[in-house]
Amino acid sequence: MGLLSRTLPALLPLVFGLVAGCAGDDGDGDALVVYSAGPRPLAEAVIDDFVRETGVTVEFFGATTGQVMARLEAERYRPRADVVIFASEVAAEALKADDRLLRYQDPDWVDATEAGWHDPDGYYYATSAALVGMAVREGRHQDGLDWATVFDGDFQGRVTMPSPSRSGSAADFVVAYALSEEAMWADFLGLRRSGLDFAAANSQAISGLLVGTYDLILGAVDYLIYRQIADGAPVVMHYPPSGSAMVRRPIAIMAGTGAPDAARAFVDFYFTEPVQRRVADEHLLPARRDTEPSSTRGTRELPPLFQDDVEAALANQNRVLRRFQIEIERAEVVRGDD
Repeated sequence: MGLLSRTLPALLPLVFGLVAGCAGDDGDGDALVVYSAGPRPLAEAVIDDFVRETGVTVEFFGATTGQVMARLEAERYRPRADVVIFASEVAAEALKADDRLLRYQDPDWVDATEAGWHDPDGYYYATSAALVGMAVREGRHQDGLDWATVFDGDFQGRVTMPSPSRSGSAADFVVAYALSEEAMWADFLGLRRSGLDFAAANSQAISGLLVGTYDLILGAVDYLIYRQIADGAPVVMHYPPSGSAMVRRPIAIMAGTGAPDAARAFVDFYFTEPVQRRVADEHLLPARRDTEPSSTRGTRELPPLFQDDVEAALANQNRVLRRFQIEIERAEVVRGDD
């Protein structure tokens, strides 16, 4: 059994179906096949630009990282994808470890990007990054707010969290926090007993925050919160002083591609300045250092981050997420004074 086969259950705890792309499953044998984990509008816009500029036909499949990985696994012995865009570096590392990615060494644009974001062996390159911290309703935000503030019960308000079973960014946060904080299990169990609710996904957690059902989202991915702020929502994106998780979003060429030249051209295209500008407009942090973030995000300067070790995250992800699902997310707990 390969490493990806052992890791896939952690990357996809629950799948209820696949999201159809721009073409049918039969596809076009002459098309470049691109699979992408959201934001879907960004991927579609980039593909439209690429088709106009190159004349290459593209077949597109857009879904979550877990759904993309499920499709890749289903097609393991009859691969279709040429290029994959992930919302999780751990997912790309899993495919690399399973010898399913094609190496693309020293592309011309790499020196213009955040080199530390990429795979040092050249199997995947981060197109952008997001940070995972807290989202707080205006009026509930407080100076010095940290993870311990929430876990110790010193935050006066209702707390929710996207389910790590549904949200790749929440899963990456849980793994990163577990690698950084030995007390994580006790922290989360105590918070669960105090009333922590799990939303089905990021969108449900954000909706609850906007209507006032909740006052704080634990493990909020920042580009989605900045999107709400840009639309005038009364929320604050907060990065705890003890650290936040960085989630890089890599692009990779599949080892079984039948169109390696077109695949490399598409990867190159993603790192052009106009495309990186599109990335920034989604409130993601673009990989190119010469591309300014959105005015809502405001800066390329990073807050304190958790330990960043993708190999350790890959090695521990399955164990951590399974334990979290059983002991925290799905556990029956006695809350408050019940």
